[in-house]
Amino acid sequence: MPHISKRKLSKKYFNKLVLELIRSLERSFKKSETKPVFYEFFTYTERAMLAKRLTVIAMLSRGVSNYTIADALHMSPSTVERMFLKYERGKYKAIIKYALGIKDIWEIVNDILTIGGFIPPRVGGKRWRKFDKLIYDQKLLKT
Repeated sequence: MPHISKRKLSKKYFNKLVLELIRSLERSFKKSETKPVFYEFFTYTERAMLAKRLTVIAMLSRGVSNYTIADALHMSPSTVERMFLKYERGKYKAIIKYALGIKDIWEIVNDILTIGGFIPPRVGGKRWRKFDKLIYDQKLLKT
C-alpha cells in the first residue's frame, strides 16, 4: 500500500486537487496518451494496487468466491472481504457499468484462474459447471 503523509491538506484543497487529477487524466484519455501518462504518474505499487482492485471487482461481479480471488491474486483474505462488503452495498456500480463495460478483463481473469492447474480441467466435477458457463456466455457475447 502506498505511503500517505500524516500531514493532511484541508478538505477544501484536497477536493480541488482530486478534481484537477481527474481532469488531467480525462485530458490524457481524449488525446490517446493514457498509457504514458499512467506509467509516469503512478508508481509500480500504485499500478499493481489499482489493477488488482479492478480485477477483484470484475471477479466479484461474476460471482467468484472471496477465497478464490484472494488466492489467485495473492491478496489477503481480509482485503478481499472488505471489498466484497463494499460490493454488496453497491459501492462499485459505476466501475462495473463504465470501466468493466468498455473493456472486459474477464479473459485475463480466466487466464489467472487457470494457470498452473488452479482450476481442474473442464471435464472435472460438477461444481465448476457454473464457472464454465460464465466463461462460455462471455465468449458468446463477444462474437
